[in-house]
Amino acid sequence: MLSFSFKNLIFIILLLPYLSFAQDWNFNVLMDEKLIGEHSFQLKEEDKFNQLISNASFKVTLLSIPVYKYKHISKELWNKDCLYAIESSTQDGGDDFKVLGKTEASNFRLIEPANKTFVAECPMTFSYWNPLMLKQKKLLNVQTGEYVEVEIKNLGKRSIKVKNENFETDLYQVLAPKINIQLWYKDNKEWVKLESITPDNHRISYILK
Repeated sequence: MLSFSFKNLIFIILLLPYLSFAQDWNFNVLMDEKLIGEHSFQLKEEDKFNQLISNASFKVTLLSIPVYKYKHISKELWNKDCLYAIESSTQDGGDDFKVLGKTEASNFRLIEPANKTFVAECPMTFSYWNPLMLKQKKLLNVQTGEYVEVEIKNLGKRSIKVKNENFETDLYQVLAPKINIQLWYKDNKEWVKLESITPDNHRISYILK
């Protein structure tokens, strides 16, 4: 039977910069150029914070038989560029994950999972749409609760097509253990595309609808 290694695959979830208006991102998700699901992000102001709802659903089939399912939903509160609180739940194949954290006394404390507790003054997740993410040395994985060291490289200019239009973009690469992600931005660091190579060499692509 074909086996998929999707552990630590979804780093998407990734949160948000400070914005003063509602905004949505809606992506089709492909694996090796085959549509497997979608991932949506909804951002709005919530009192003095920005609230982000992230919702993903994937299904991989082999000969029309489902061999892998993934569901993720998270709610994050952001205070400008700092993560203030997070609650997420994930079903990754046969594994379940839950992450819960909040800011206490000017420090962020990860409550669940308990064995991943850390303290940081202004943590960020894999918040691809926020240019400040590209300057970080550590990022929070909102699926697993791991606060991982990352290396982020600027790979220069690239011309790509987004929604049937050609754009000049800046390409970045995010590297960490079991993480190999490429990100495309246009204009003033507007996130428009993502690709990730999984540990078992599958290519995951996020394409704006």
